Order: sequence, then structure tokens, then C-alpha cells
Amino acid sequence: MKFLHTSDWHIGLALYGKKRLHEHAQFLDWLKDTIAKRSIDALIVSGDVFDNGAPGGGAETLYYDFLNGLQDTCCTAVVIVSGNHDSPRRLEAPAGFMKRLNIHVVGLPKSPGDGVIELRDASGEVGALCCAVPYLRKHEMTRVDDDTDGDDLIAAATKRYFGDIAQAAEEKRKALGKDVPVIATGHLFAAGAKTREGDGTRELYVGSLGQVGADVFPETLKYVALGHIHGAQTVAGNQRIRYCGSPLAMSFSEAQAGAKCVLEVDTNGMQVTGIDVPAFQKMARVSGSKQEILAALAEIKDEDVWLEVTYTGQDISPTLARDVHEAVSGGKAEVLSVRNNAVMNRIIERGETAQTLETMSVADVFLQCLNGSEMSAAQREEMAACFNEVLREVEERDACE
Repeated sequence: MKFLHTSDWHIGLALYGKKRLHEHAQFLDWLKDTIAKRSIDALIVSGDVFDNGAPGGGAETLYYDFLNGLQDTCCTAVVIVSGNHDSPRRLEAPAGFMKRLNIHVVGLPKSPGDGVIELRDASGEVGALCCAVPYLRKHEMTRVDDDTDGDDLIAAATKRYFGDIAQAAEEKRKALGKDVPVIATGHLFAAGAKTREGDGTRELYVGSLGQVGADVFPETLKYVALGHIHGAQTVAGNQRIRYCGSPLAMSFSEAQAGAKCVLEVDTNGMQVTGIDVPAFQKMARVSGSKQEILAALAEIKDEDVWLEVTYTGQDISPTLARDVHEAVSGGKAEVLSVRNNAVMNRIIERGETAQTLETMSVADVFLQCLNGSEMSAAQREEMAACFNEVLREVEERDACE
């Protein structure tokens, strides 16, 4: 049989406040067509279906419409587990009903026996057993008799859980009397996994706490479908333990890193094939001096593209944001962010090394920005007055909410 390994859909995601439901709608349509064209028997979703625990109506509609649409395809089984962004109880709420449609949703960790799901091929025969492991929260894994703490505690508890459910799967496989492969899902941070700046991957624990090695996955697992890291990769070079990555670029830096993919796995030899996901929204970065930025924007203003603009010039430019947005006015291009790296670098160079964003107030950060600029005294005073007015309005609004 063949199954697709996907993860980290993050339906409901916004980029600089820009909603991306249109991209997710196109991705799910593409995914359904891919399942049909490639005769996929089962779909695995390894966590972070939604971008947060309380997705909006539009996000949930896309999700349920997609699952309903799979009933008309060759896909005979779906396994969905929760990630750290999902609400496990909310995701699992309709699990009883969805199981009747061969859609298995696991939000909270099950007892080892209950967490093993049979995946059937087009003929109705069991083609694989899936150990459906969701994101494991610390309080769900640890026991009062644990004799370790810190990093070792979480790693040991994770290893124990995967060991127990893999053992349950082996017992079920023997009871079937068939030599079917045992696979597993997981949503975690494996040691050595690579992330990109701004990719939206949230730390599961502080520092290295909670990172696990490839040794937590028993050798009896022929394939481990992981989620959480947004770039496709193997774990410690092990071809059977993989992240498929997110289907959408989570940031502009990810958009420049190449195509996203889902992974097709053929249980006959456990052959893995990457299938490129189309980019449903063009994204680009523009940087340079003000003149270089405006010239580049003039060339692409009529393209349907989202832009992140970074100013690297040394001269202060109070009207930069306004000029940038005016440069694309009337075109299809849309500027989502305007960044001023030069000013921020100057602030860092001049600032005290003991100061960090965590130790500074909002006002302190703004004052350092002013001090790092080359504004006149009159400009500085005017900017400070505007800032104070905005800050007061924000504080008053928050107090009323």
C-alpha cells in the first residue's frame, strides 16, 4: 500500500496579519487531487492541523470539507494526530463520528493497545499498522516513580511511550498473522533537526529540554512520520525517521528556500518519494537603499506577489514606509512588511551590552531608536509625541478588553 506523510498545515495562519485561508484551500484541493492521481491508500497528518487551539470558522470549514471530500477518493484511511499548536480535546471531539468514516483522530495519548490503528489497502486487507502518537505533553508522560529529571526525564518518558506502543503493535501484528510493516507518527523536536529563522516553529521546551534522539524510536518501526519542524529532512541521517515539513512557507525566509513537499511512502520496500507542493502565493524579498528598493518595486508592482522590504541604507528616511507603499499603489503587489535594518544595527552597536529586549520597556526601545537615528531635535520631539499618543491609545484599548 501507499500512504502520504504530511504535517504542520497550520490552517488559520496569518503572515504579518495577512490571512492565508486561500492558500490552504488551494493546498487541500491539490492534496485531494494528488491522492487520487497517485492512488494513495492512506493519509497521515503528523500534527499542527491548525495554527492555534481555537481556529476560526473558516479554518474548520476547510478542514472538515476536505475530510468529507476524501470519501470520494481511493484513500481508505486517514490518521490525524494533534501537534503543540492544536487543542487536543477540540481536535478529538468528533473522533467517534469520524472513526465511522475511517478517519482516526488522536488528540491525547492513548493506552498502547488503543493507539494502534489498522491501515487497509484498496482490497480491504491490512497493509500496515500505525502507532498514532500525538504531541506528548510533559504532564501526560511523566510518572511519580520516575527517577530522572530535566532533559533526561522527558527523553526517557518519550522513549518509554514509543516503546510501549511499538510493543503493542508487534503483538497485534503477530495476532494478524501477516508480516505487515509497523509505522508511527510523532510531533516533537528531534536532536539535530534543522530550523530556519522565522519559520514559525515554536520551542516545545526551554533550551534543549525535550529534544530526543533517534534512539527513542524502536527498530521495529519501519517508518516514523514526524511533524513540528517545517523543513523536510531525515533525523540523524536515518532514512526511516523523517520530517516532511510544512506544505506552506511559514515566512519569507522559507519562501526563498525552495519547494515544499509531502512524502509518499510505498510499504513495498518502504520507498520514500518527495512530491513538490506548488507555491500558491508568490512571496519575495526586496532590500537595498531607498532608491534600489523603489526601482525594484516599480518592476514588480503589477505581479501578484507579497513583499517583505528591508532598508539597508544609512541615511534616515522618515517617509520610507509611505514611499514604499505608494510605489506599489495601483498594482497587484502588496507590501506586508517594511524593515529598517540599518537603524536597528546602529542601535545594537551603540547600546549597552547588558540590555536586551526582555529587560527594556517599549518606551526604552523607541528612545534607543530615536537616539540611533540622525534626526534633528525637532523631528525627534515630534516623533516622540506621536509615539506617546499611539502608546496611550493601545494601553487604553487593552484596559477595556
